[in-house]
Amino acid sequence: MRLDFSVAVHSLLYLDENRPRKIASRELATSLQLNAVMIRNILSVLHKQGYIEGSVGKNGGYQLLRNLDEINVGELYDLTIPPTISYARFITGDSKGTQATDETDISANISQTLTDLFTLADEDYRKFYHQFTMTDLKEDLHSHGYFRRLVNGQND
Repeated sequence: MRLDFSVAVHSLLYLDENRPRKIASRELATSLQLNAVMIRNILSVLHKQGYIEGSVGKNGGYQLLRNLDEINVGELYDLTIPPTISYARFITGDSKGTQATDETDISANISQTLTDLFTLADEDYRKFYHQFTMTDLKEDLHSHGYFRRLVNGQND
């Protein structure tokens, strides 16, 4: 799995925590312990989708435009991790569609079989993420176990 989703979540939480100050990509890079160029690529996607605003220059930086309770975690996941990206690198066998010599030709058949399996799992994964907002993530940051209690229907 790529880091894009984690970068988006971490960045949005950091921007929320530092409102209303503009945050430079260098500062985010330090917090995320990643290269600023990678972070700017993800911030560009978030900017185009209206989650943040950004400006360049000496007094430039990024600011969160939306409240955390308005940001669905599943939508962020869908935005940053397209379905085939999340599992494509885990598939072995012939991905070029070579004809199987018979039904037991594992190399020719495994790619589609694993794609079907991962697609079904990915759909459930995405549905799960759509239950939460960024406010829920922030709550779990301050009280680990919040998600477990929330999913299991327990009160705080």
